[in-house]
Amino acid sequence: MSAVGAHLVGGLKAEDAEAAMRTTAGILGRHLHSLTDGETGERSQWIWFQIGKLTAIDGLEMAGTHGSPDAENPDYAVFPALSVDASVTELPIRSLGYADEAEASYAIFRRLRDEGAVPDGIKFQVSIPTPYASVVAWIREEDQERFFGPYADGIANEVAEIVHVIPAEDLVIQYDVAVEIGALTTNMPTSGPLGEKAFVTDSLRDALARTPEGPERGVHLCYGDYKHRHFTVPSDLSLCVELANAVSDLTDFVHMPADRESARDPAYFEPLRDLSAPRLALGVIDYEGDQERTNELVRAAETGSGGMDFAVATECGMARIDERGPGRPSLEQLLELHASMAAPIR
Repeated sequence: MSAVGAHLVGGLKAEDAEAAMRTTAGILGRHLHSLTDGETGERSQWIWFQIGKLTAIDGLEMAGTHGSPDAENPDYAVFPALSVDASVTELPIRSLGYADEAEASYAIFRRLRDEGAVPDGIKFQVSIPTPYASVVAWIREEDQERFFGPYADGIANEVAEIVHVIPAEDLVIQYDVAVEIGALTTNMPTSGPLGEKAFVTDSLRDALARTPEGPERGVHLCYGDYKHRHFTVPSDLSLCVELANAVSDLTDFVHMPADRESARDPAYFEPLRDLSAPRLALGVIDYEGDQERTNELVRAAETGSGGMDFAVATECGMARIDERGPGRPSLEQLLELHASMAAPIR
């Protein structure tokens, strides 16, 4: 069987971090290498909470909207824009919120592990959007290049704080790579070098390289999940494989999406035969909880990849599954679907 274990992208639909971890570990404990805190509360909409964090800093303020009018998916055509004063050259320590959230959730993780609710051997996973994500999504084009360095330093400082307070042997750092793919498919607003593939790969390598030694590092590659729709529907995983291979010497794992339509064709997964990542997770668990669709995606992945081992996952996080409307699956149903599709790892 090629499907072994389960991977959590990040977000989980739960009341709080304790509920997210207790529920997930209870259903998927034997399948998980690492456990996220569910990114509950203000983080449930991924990088949207960064708008509040950034505008709380002197020199950053709302400045209308920006976007890509010709975006394939009109949901990605217009977003809020922030201006950055030239005086902003660095960000206050822990001003972006990621380290504070990770430290608080790790305390809960340890308590649950001590209680036996989280099995021994599972690590604590912190999912961090890349610096590229918030700069391109939220900063107006004329300020993006100038602000990229200070914001990248801010993210690096958040990660350093996380590594300082969480033992390396317990920690997995995952960088979320989504806006980069939107930019490379001309569906996100960029200016100057930020739209070039070399800048995308170099900035991702820089984020990974600046992660202090010790924790596992990996990347989640994504075609976007805003309103549960992609920037564009990928015909195969060639772009994801190219990006993953560009950072393979700096990563311990990679997660890639499986579009619920185009990934039913084994050809979608054939680029994986050129992948050099040590550990792979694929988003083959259907967001709608459709067992037959999930079966099709898993079979296509097994065939197209040439029989590679992979952990099962959803395409993106599960924090917003209630937005899918009537008949949507519960978090528990999706977790059970993960467990039914893959062999346990412990």
